[in-house]
Amino acid sequence: MRISSKRQISIPKHVMTALNLKPGDEIEIQVEDGFARLLPVSTIKVPREQAWFWTKEWQEKERQADEDIASGNFRDFENLDALLKDLHSEH
Repeated sequence: MRISSKRQISIPKHVMTALNLKPGDEIEIQVEDGFARLLPVSTIKVPREQAWFWTKEWQEKERQADEDIASGNFRDFENLDALLKDLHSEH
């Protein structure tokens, strides 16, 4: 293999097949002790307008909400008026 002037290489077909790679797939390159390792990256394709949901910060909030629900650390309201009354009350 040769590296082009744009620092590009072509991955041989047998490597693509062995790693089950297809054009457009993403890979990660890890360098350790003078060796480079190609690793396929599994990505979730989501519409750009929904990408916020998959941010680290939002996913942490989702995990916290799941933990609160599992431990019973939440309040349930019969209707909207009860929720609003609770929100406006002093605890």
